[in-house]
Amino acid sequence: MILKNKLSLEKQITIIYFLVATAEIIAELYENRLSIFILKPLFSIILMFLYWNTSSQKSNLFFVAVFFSMITNLFFISKSEEILFIGLIIFLIYRILVIYYIFKLTKIKDFIPLTIAISPFLFVFFYLLSICGGLSSNSYNILIVQNILISIIGAMALSRYVMNDVHKYPWLLVFGLVSVSQYFIVFVEKYYLSDLAPPSLRPLAMVLNIGVYYAFYKFVIEIEQSTTICEPKN
Repeated sequence: MILKNKLSLEKQITIIYFLVATAEIIAELYENRLSIFILKPLFSIILMFLYWNTSSQKSNLFFVAVFFSMITNLFFISKSEEILFIGLIIFLIYRILVIYYIFKLTKIKDFIPLTIAISPFLFVFFYLLSICGGLSSNSYNILIVQNILISIIGAMALSRYVMNDVHKYPWLLVFGLVSVSQYFIVFVEKYYLSDLAPPSLRPLAMVLNIGVYYAFYKFVIEIEQSTTICEPKN
């Protein structure tokens, strides 16, 4: 009965999460900045509550990672280069936390597939960076590190797929691919089409951002549940 109630609550929170996320996408579409400032952190808070309700381990790393991502999203609302630079630094911390967390959960030991898989991601993002003009030296250096980190995330997902671990970590594949797609969209919007970006780009980036959040949550829960099942009983 308790398990049934817990699952029911999880579904209810999930529905609220996607309702708030949908409202945020609509706010992005109509450029309602007040609604964006309210809803953008709200759906992150709801996701943390969802994890708290569902998880049996309640890792502090999950809450810290989502918190830093939430702060990053707020800074990325601005079009000011100074504010974006601060957002990039916070986003850098978020990426490092996520990569460390994934390594900790998946216990990766063979780094050869990861090294091979990272090459196409590095090529694409460093090519985009090389033809991007008008960046300050600080922003340029931060973007170099960001390109490496997102390439590592994409490579972890791709290498697991190549090594036939997709059935073991399906949500890692989803998280990695959506993360790369989101980064690409945001990169193009902020540094190539900042003055000419189609109205659909920011809502599209927001849809992908919501997908990144939820896929990360599902991946963590998936790993925790498999670990709980595999633990020997006393």
